Amino acid sequence: MHQSHVVILESRRFPDITEQWYNVAVNALTQQGITHSRVTVPNSADLPIALRILLEIIHHSNDPNVRVPDGYLILGLNCDGDIAQENHHSIWDAILNLTTQAGVPASSVIVFEKEGQDLNHSATRYISKIQLSIQSLVNLMMLRHQLSGSPLTAAA
Repeated sequence: MHQSHVVILESRRFPDITEQWYNVAVNALTQQGITHSRVTVPNSADLPIALRILLEIIHHSNDPNVRVPDGYLILGLNCDGDIAQENHHSIWDAILNLTTQAGVPASSVIVFEKEGQDLNHSATRYISKIQLSIQSLVNLMMLRHQLSGSPLTAAA
């Protein structure tokens, strides 16, 4: 039986906040018995590009040493002063389209904060959303494994 594995893809534009989010995600995944790897990009705008590269390389590799993950967790924080809200929605749409087309279990917490908001408050405000996102991801991974007939080692 293989142990489930998730790739955490995250934007590091606000490293103090995303590091806290990453730690919450790792704790939640570890509690589920799921291993993880981490891929970081400088900004949220890079998330769809990085995800596309990961999907192409990992899922089309003939290398037996490349482990295909059971799912993806995407984390990013956008701020009004850095990116327009419509660009934020474009990032969200691109990620949703990529994961849907690839048919891979994925969940994301990509947040847009208005200029002037306390970004440090975002670190704690979205913890429950990250935990719910991981539970959603685990449910999708379990569904995929049930439909494919292969066992999934994760606590429900």
